[in-house]
Amino acid sequence: MHIVLMGKMASWCHEELLKRMEVSHEFTLIRDPRRLDDFAGALATAEVIVGWPLTQAVIERCPKLRLIQASGAGVDGMNLDLVPAGVRVANTFHHEVAIAEYVIMAMLILARRAAEYDARLRAGKWDGSCIWGETPVLHELSGQTLLLIGLGHIARETAERARAFGMRIIGASRNPARSDPYDRVIPFAGWESALSEADWVVPCCPLTPETTGLIGAAQIARMKSTAHLINMTRGKVLDELPVFEALRDRRIAGAAIDVWYRYPADPEETCLPSSLPFHELPNVLLSPHNSAWTMRTIMGRVGDIAENLNRLARGEDLRNVLR
Repeated sequence: MHIVLMGKMASWCHEELLKRMEVSHEFTLIRDPRRLDDFAGALATAEVIVGWPLTQAVIERCPKLRLIQASGAGVDGMNLDLVPAGVRVANTFHHEVAIAEYVIMAMLILARRAAEYDARLRAGKWDGSCIWGETPVLHELSGQTLLLIGLGHIARETAERARAFGMRIIGASRNPARSDPYDRVIPFAGWESALSEADWVVPCCPLTPETTGLIGAAQIARMKSTAHLINMTRGKVLDELPVFEALRDRRIAGAAIDVWYRYPADPEETCLPSSLPFHELPNVLLSPHNSAWTMRTIMGRVGDIAENLNRLARGEDLRNVLR
């Protein structure tokens, strides 16, 4: 079976995949997906593509394709309706724990204003210290309300950790019958009704036409001025301009953002994550789309991918099939 590993992450997994394969296969590594013309012959005989990007242009070059295996959970950017009949599409997860830890970390950093106090003390300033007996300005997570929009695996892992901090958890789900570990579950269509209660608003939903711009000016207007946003799903779930303006003008207290509107084309490129100066806002915690990027996540995904390749070779049902 001829397998194409598309992109740097999938190519990096080559050695780990080899350890898990039950029979030998031919592998082609395309580390730079912009160089498809250099691999026209390999793509013409490929039976499996593993990795990203999985564009229509790539698929059309692979007439023998049997399986498209995403190297992560998301397949946004690929129209499943245009995938040829008989070609299966599968994804993989294992990022839930890493992202849940990121959410908890971000809430603690923002709630306790850790970066601000670290910078002050590095300059020898003790503002906010208990030694002066000043009125405290910090708040604990305990007793605060967390709103999770979409109740998949990430939301559940986040809720379980937030409960350990004594938080009250509201979930919005298309299956509102769910309960534990949530204090209250409301229909997804009514998630905005809980905004006025929430101290922390965390979308956990995939990017779809319905969720593009899910949180914009109208939704921010319903939030507390002391509330925070955390986005680790897809950048476009937050409407870029109104979210920036709300953070700049302190209509909400702050945000942690891990997923963005602009990305570099290669590792050497310097690229700010938005055309708007989010990086100048002191109330925003920025990270470079790495909330899930842990060894545990990647090795779990390698195991899933190898399992599907072995199952395909054996003619068995695949895991995590999207179509």
